[in-house]
Amino acid sequence: CPPPDSLFLSLCQVVCLSILPLDGCTDWSVDYMKYKVLLGEPVRIKCALFYGYIRANYTHAQSAGLSLMWYKSVGHGDFEEPISFDGIRMSKEEDSIWFRPAELQDVGHYSCVLRNSTYCMKVSMSLTVSENDTDLCYNSKMKYFEKAELSKGKDILCPDIEDYVQPGKEPEIVWYKECKPKQWRQSIVRKRDTLSIKEVREDDIGNYTCELKFGNFVVRRTTELSVTAPLTDKPPKILFPAENKMSIMELQLGSPVNLTCRAFFGYSGDVSPLIYWMKGEKFIEDLDESRFRESEIKTLREHLGEQEVSISLTIDAVEESDLGNYSCYVENGNGRRQANIQLTKRELMYTVELAGGLGAILLLLIFLVTLYKCYRIELMLFYRNHFGSEDVDGENKDYDAYLSYTKVDPDQWSQETREEERFALEILPDVLEKHYGYKLCIPDRDLIPTGTYIEDVARCVDQSKRLIIVMTPNYVVRRGWSIFELETRLRNMLVSGEIKVILIECAELRGIMNYQEVEALKHTIKLLTVIKWPGPKSSKLDSKFWKRLQYEMPFKRPERVLSHEQVLDVSEQGPFGELQTVSAISMAAATSTAMATAHPELRSTFHNSYHTSLRQKHYYRSYEYDVPSSGTLPPLTSLGNQHTYCNIPMTLLNGQRPQGKGQRAEQQQQQLEEQHANNAMLPLLPRETSISSVIW
Repeated sequence: CPPPDSLFLSLCQVVCLSILPLDGCTDWSVDYMKYKVLLGEPVRIKCALFYGYIRANYTHAQSAGLSLMWYKSVGHGDFEEPISFDGIRMSKEEDSIWFRPAELQDVGHYSCVLRNSTYCMKVSMSLTVSENDTDLCYNSKMKYFEKAELSKGKDILCPDIEDYVQPGKEPEIVWYKECKPKQWRQSIVRKRDTLSIKEVREDDIGNYTCELKFGNFVVRRTTELSVTAPLTDKPPKILFPAENKMSIMELQLGSPVNLTCRAFFGYSGDVSPLIYWMKGEKFIEDLDESRFRESEIKTLREHLGEQEVSISLTIDAVEESDLGNYSCYVENGNGRRQANIQLTKRELMYTVELAGGLGAILLLLIFLVTLYKCYRIELMLFYRNHFGSEDVDGENKDYDAYLSYTKVDPDQWSQETREEERFALEILPDVLEKHYGYKLCIPDRDLIPTGTYIEDVARCVDQSKRLIIVMTPNYVVRRGWSIFELETRLRNMLVSGEIKVILIECAELRGIMNYQEVEALKHTIKLLTVIKWPGPKSSKLDSKFWKRLQYEMPFKRPERVLSHEQVLDVSEQGPFGELQTVSAISMAAATSTAMATAHPELRSTFHNSYHTSLRQKHYYRSYEYDVPSSGTLPPLTSLGNQHTYCNIPMTLLNGQRPQGKGQRAEQQQQQLEEQHANNAMLPLLPRETSISSVIW
């Protein structure tokens, strides 16, 4: 060793250019070496002056009369306090400070000052003490990082453990992956402080922790290993547009255009991909910045350091001068490649195609409108039958429709009125009930004339979803709608739209008396549909009339009540030829009810005939009725198509006996009752005609 004086002189020569006056100290600021340690681990902070600032160690400095002092501050530049060492947890050992172990309160800057009475120099070192991340054996901010190439070898060191290994002694190190013990494969070898992987695989990516004991303490170091693809020795490859041919793009002047270039870059270390556009020999930056925009480089996919990237060039409004060749360049340390796109002007040659397309659309629109106009009803019925209907009005009502019709007097019968009568009383109810499954309320059939007949009609209309009015000349002349005007409840239903009205016109009504009132009635009804009955030619169920009527009726899926019977009998002169008239049957039933009430001996016969009518659901091919041997009931088969009117006194229907004022009146009444008892069906008397309803 040189003499002390010469050593001191050499030290002074080292710092002679940066010494301060006696009252100052040369400050080397904070050293680049930063100490990081986990809570509870031991750590040694060495004075950096002896490891890079002066050419002497601690022993030489001490021999030259220099003393080493330690100070602590919370941050650099803060007030520094001298450190008092307890010699147990924190101790000064030569040129270092030992913490056994480090605690959170030890965080800060530690300055070592080497000085004598004339000269002074110092340097600071930072210490960070952190806890482990939750449920982990390391702190993610204190990890070391290593990279390895796929299929190549890699050594992972246990770093910065020199202070914890005794010289000449083999350290006992235990390795973990993701803080868990691991059964290493044969290609991974553990050597002293190194974990050697002979052939790196992709599943080797992760965090490796080495652990060794130092006295009563444990020291851990964690290294994160990332695996990359092997370094490429080729230039990047352009994926779009094609490299080996010129791509031509036709466009209109004034329209915007977007050019996109995609390329694949192999792993080239930490070098970023380089990809850009050029127009001829000019960079995009040299063009009009207001119309030309080049996007940032976007990473589409990345795996093991290999990347697929893209860059876009946007021209807002193409001008004539913008046409030409545009090139996309990609390059790395191994070379450069390019792909070209030629922008050309598009000629206006699409007039014929545009006209043809518009013409086809127009023809299709006309076809759809015509189809809807001609087959609107069929389309709506098809939709209702397959998808149902949202029309839920009157779900709790008893009848689907109430049928209003005025019969024709026998002395006014003609071929035309006979067809109208047959349609109203036979065909219309038979088709709606038997074929379509609707439930109708027909006054002649379902109501018995009593003193409350008007109220019964109002009740039945109120319990019906639709009101069907068969408008014939006789209906107009006799003002068959008068009941709807007299009854307040019925009139309110028509005016307010509470019930939908279907008006079927059987003949030309203009010029008929009271026709003006018909027009006024139409304007009164809020929900009104008018359908014309063309006559016998519309007897087929697929005719427009029946489809229109079914469309206006409430939604009901078609159900055949009697599938073995035909709805229409084509062998007869007209449809439903062999059916007896509804009025005759209902009147006979009403007569049966009255006679059974007045004569108990006929109740069994009435009971049987009543239940027979229920089973047949008001459709009769024959009707049997037993009368006394002295009765004068003409055979029904002799009636033909004529209506049978029954002489049924209202008192008899009500089960009451009229009270005469005198003996003569009582005798006449007795004779009248006997006459009614012995005759089931007789023409109505003039005095009884006045109290009978024209609708009934």
